[in-house]
Parts: sequence; structure tokens; C-alpha cells
Amino acid sequence: MKKLALINPGRKIEFGIKEPLNLECIAAYVQKFGIKVRIIDELAAQNVRLELLRYQPDIVGITGTTPVILDGYRIADMCRKMGIRTVIGGVHASIMPEEALEHADIVVKGEGEKAMVDIIQQDIKSGIVEGQSLKNLDDIPIYDKSGIAMDFYLRMSAYNHVTSSLGTLSAVILSSRGCGFKCTFCHNSYRGIQYRCNSVDRVIEEIRYIKQKYHVNVFSFAEDNLFMNRPRVKEICHRLIDSNMDIKWEACSRVDNIDMETLKLAYQAGCRLIAFGLESGSQRMLDVLNKKTTVEQNKKAIQMCHEVGIQVSSAFMIGSPTETVEDVRMTQEFIKDNPIEDSVVFITTPFPGTQIWEWGKQRGLIPEKLDWNRFDLLTNHGLEPISVCDTIPSQQLDILYKETSALIKKQKNKIKTKWIIGMGLRHPLKSMVIASRTTSWNKYLSRLG
Repeated sequence: MKKLALINPGRKIEFGIKEPLNLECIAAYVQKFGIKVRIIDELAAQNVRLELLRYQPDIVGITGTTPVILDGYRIADMCRKMGIRTVIGGVHASIMPEEALEHADIVVKGEGEKAMVDIIQQDIKSGIVEGQSLKNLDDIPIYDKSGIAMDFYLRMSAYNHVTSSLGTLSAVILSSRGCGFKCTFCHNSYRGIQYRCNSVDRVIEEIRYIKQKYHVNVFSFAEDNLFMNRPRVKEICHRLIDSNMDIKWEACSRVDNIDMETLKLAYQAGCRLIAFGLESGSQRMLDVLNKKTTVEQNKKAIQMCHEVGIQVSSAFMIGSPTETVEDVRMTQEFIKDNPIEDSVVFITTPFPGTQIWEWGKQRGLIPEKLDWNRFDLLTNHGLEPISVCDTIPSQQLDILYKETSALIKKQKNKIKTKWIIGMGLRHPLKSMVIASRTTSWNKYLSRLG
């Protein structure tokens, strides 16, 4: 029996919120073909070299998005020195296979399930393998997660500010792949990954399995747009209500994929937060980004969610191609005028394979020699981010970014203060007791529960 090790690279804690679902899918699929598999997770503080020496695999598969690809290459180089056949896959390797092939024996472009089975069964030694997409996601069995550092991930993914009480565990579920839209900052704008989803039966089965095995009552749907197929979402909601599992959950959606009927049903089924990529308060910039949405739709989505009791999370971008200071000011005004519980702003980053990447290359805005650490949306490790905005000087863009971040923080504090006052009026004695013993907002909010 062939032994496969799948490796999740990197030690950046900001990427430790969600377990490596992509590797879990590959592991569950290859097991159907009699392949022994183990997931080694550097992100969860496992020592990759030590685990490889213990396990002695015949082949290793390493995944890597752009922000962690240098860690992936470091591990791949180590595996090859150890004499292990080494495969690299994931979004970055799919887009830049020749670069990845400098560190691995084999590079997989596309989805990894069928490709990994082919590599092992056909004894492929080297080269680039085109991964074929799975048409039916239900062909992937539910992974038992026994090889995953679940204690680590269940605690990391708890989102106390929305649905869970202090210390409550939260699990992640992925029920679809692909997207029917082509925003210019997303790799799907060129890859065109076909939208597919698990059956409703499978989704309910997996939620029940995780809830029973790990005693989890809070779930986060990891896909980009759970609400893309509204009839399916409604069926999931009805099934959750009928099951009496009494869970709370969050998901992502586009603003044009929701309506009041669906939101009311989602709330009844346990939805307490929806995350939207609002991106900008400037209609011109939404058009540049090919969002196919409007500023008014963004406002309406926030309003509808609040009307049914669902909180809103959002992401904004500044420094996009052709953006002006006036466009950024419009985004800032949007943040001021719309009550959003949890927001974040990013400098627009031209990830390889996106339309923005190509736009930046054509204009000489992307250096020939690249440090992939500069493509980290969250920290940039103190490095200046790669910018594709040639209409706002970099220093001024940095000032605008800090202004917008500070504004978001201020708005959050306003919403928190209103919530505390409201809760104090409804439950004065309980609020005073908790406030006297609590120093942080999250603890205060979660204990009020």
C-alpha cells in the first residue's frame, strides 16, 4: 500500500483560523483507492521533518496559496533532499507551475483529488499534471478528521463577537466550489472554475457528524458564496430547522444573491452573520473591479440583514487600478453611513492569475523579481505591498489606508457602545455585574450571550 503525506505549510497564525479543508478532501478521496494517507500540519505547530521521519511516506503533496508559497517551497526542498517524491499543488502552483517545478518533482494544475490518484497509480515521476475537476462533490467521502489537529482549529475559529459564547468551539464546513462571477481581483477571473455544490443530504450529514463528534454548535461555511443557489440554501435551512440540531452559523454571500424571504429563513435556521465583499463606496470602482453590483445594493443588503437580526461583516479595498483619492473618500463615507459590525480594509493586491495582475504587468507596476511575502494581505511583514494603483502615490495610499482602518475601528466602537447601552437598558443588573468583572468587549458581549 502506497503511503501519502499531505502537508499544510507555514507558521503564520493569521492563516490558522480554518483547518486545511483542501487537503482533507484529497485525503478522503484517495483513501477510496486503497492509498494510506496522513495530513501533516505545520500551521498547527507540527514538526514536518519529524513527522515525515516517523511516517516514512512514498510521496508528499504540498499545498500553497501565494501568501504561504515560500513556506511550501521550503518544505518541498527539504522533502526532495530526504529522497521523497514531492508534489506541489494549490492556486499559486496552478498559475505559476514552472516556478513551482523548481522546487518539486511534480506540479498539479487544478484540482488535486483525481490528479493525486493518477500520480500514485500511474507512478508518475515528474512533470506538470493537469488536475481534472470532480463533477460530483459527493464523490468525496466525509473525512473523519482524526489526523487533524482539531483542538487547535476548533478554538481558533470560534468567533465570539457574533454567535458563540466565550470558549465555545466553532467548526468549518465547505459545501461548494467555484464561482459564477469574474471579479478582476480574483483568480477565478481567468480560471473560470465551474460552480458545483454538495447535495443538501450531504451537507446535513456532515454538520450532524461534526456536531456529534466534536460537540460543536457553531459553524462557518467556508465557500465564497453560500447563497449563490438560493433554492438550495432554502432547502438547507428547512432541513436544519426540521432537524432540531439548534446550531448557529455564518456564511459569505454577494449582495445581489440575497432577499428578505431567504434571510428570514436563514435566521430561523441559525444564521447570525453574513460576510459581503463590499469592496468600495465608489460605483466607478465597483465597475472597474467587475463586481456587477451597485453601491445601493450594498446598502440594501446591510439594511435587510439588520432587519432580520443578522449581523454583517464586510471587506473593502483601496488602491485598485485607476482609483483616485475621491474614490477612497467615497468608501470612507460609506463606512461612516452604514452600520457594519465587523469590517476590514485591504490594499488591493495583484495576485498571480488575476486580471489585476495582468493589468499591472502590462503597465510595469509589478517588479520582475518578486518577494511573495509582499503578497500577504494581512501583515505584509513590514514590507511595502505590491500596488497596482498608479493614480495615488504610495505614501499617500498608505496614509489613506491607515485613515480607513482607523475609521473602521471607530465605527466598530460606536456600534459596540450602542449595543452595550441597549443591553444595559434591557438587563441593567446583569450588565453591571458583568461590566464590573470584565475588561474586554468580547468577554462582555459573550457573557451577556
